[in-house]
Amino acid sequence: MTSAARELVSTFDPSKPFPVETGKGRMTDEDFQKYMSHGYSTPLWAIPSKRKRYKVSKPIKLRIHIEDDNYFVENESLVVIGIGQSVTDAIDDFGKQVIHFYKYYNKLSWDKVTGDAERLKRIYETLFID
Repeated sequence: MTSAARELVSTFDPSKPFPVETGKGRMTDEDFQKYMSHGYSTPLWAIPSKRKRYKVSKPIKLRIHIEDDNYFVENESLVVIGIGQSVTDAIDDFGKQVIHFYKYYNKLSWDKVTGDAERLKRIYETLFID
């Protein structure tokens, strides 16, 4: 049985850059602004503070959007919104508020909460991994 000679093909030839729109495509600034105005979601796995890093038991879904040059990060089930001049600032603000409410609801006894506060206390009690 004879086999044909295989053609040698280089996996990467620096003299031939990547073709347009193959892994090097870029979203236009206009498309990015439309994307941000409609918002997008991302998971948050941990919240750092000055004293410790709080790891969440399941990811917190963050909805991020921009309006009037301000970034907003929110989670509807936790009823928390972070605001900042950048996404990083908004996430930092969000994290500070979550830690505040985590400490607040964990200090409350069950006989002191009613309505939505019961739901939030239940969430915050299981939010972080010890």
